[in-house]
Amino acid sequence: MPRPTRATASGDAGTTLRCRRCCFGPLCLPGGVQPAEVALLDGVVEARRTLAAGEVLVQADAPFRALYAVRSGSLKSQVRCGERVQVLAFHFPGELAGWDGIGHGRHRVEVVALEPSSVCLIRYHRLMGLADRIPRLYRRLLALMAGATQCDWTVAVAGPGGDAEQRVLAFLLNLAERRLAAGLAVDEVRLGMSRDDIASYLGLAPETVSRAMVRVSRSGLVRIHRRRVRFGDLEALRAAVLSGCPELAAAE
Repeated sequence: MPRPTRATASGDAGTTLRCRRCCFGPLCLPGGVQPAEVALLDGVVEARRTLAAGEVLVQADAPFRALYAVRSGSLKSQVRCGERVQVLAFHFPGELAGWDGIGHGRHRVEVVALEPSSVCLIRYHRLMGLADRIPRLYRRLLALMAGATQCDWTVAVAGPGGDAEQRVLAFLLNLAERRLAAGLAVDEVRLGMSRDDIASYLGLAPETVSRAMVRVSRSGLVRIHRRRVRFGDLEALRAAVLSGCPELAAAE
């Protein structure tokens, strides 16, 4: 996920990119990748795009052509069912969005920026062309995509039968662990998503989420003020979440 070195007259969409200078390089690139191999990757990562809050990055049913590496901000994947919108996933820096179209050739969900964000566009057919030439890179990107399908495990621990506080705690732990994996600070985090987005994702009513956040904040495990979350003892938070699933807690 590269850092721009030159912008064209058309703006960020035409920015020249260099993966060698990217602050997220260690997340994308496996150890031992040679400079010549990184130069090949520079030809795959085609452009950086900046998004305003609420801007659609991927339309549902659009042809699948690229993956999007999140550099900054946050995104959500969602589906529309008539008037109802169901949030399926959130995407944070160091993660990939748009991978849902790989198996079908078309996107099944739309991807929307939750806040001002930037992404790197990775042309999928070019990426696959490098699979034999840089197998370590290919395996690393497969791992990132596999991680995207598993990153919400903490929310699944709470289960649809879990109470609202348990589900909110699981969501916040999930957020903290993903930020840690990206090398980002977790002492205080601003939530890019709204209460409505969180409620849709967790399968709860927005009012229920708001009340649960008040009660969770009073517990001392986290402190929540509007969209600001201050994390304390992550191990205590993790234990509180896993207490809803003794089998997983024992496995840890």
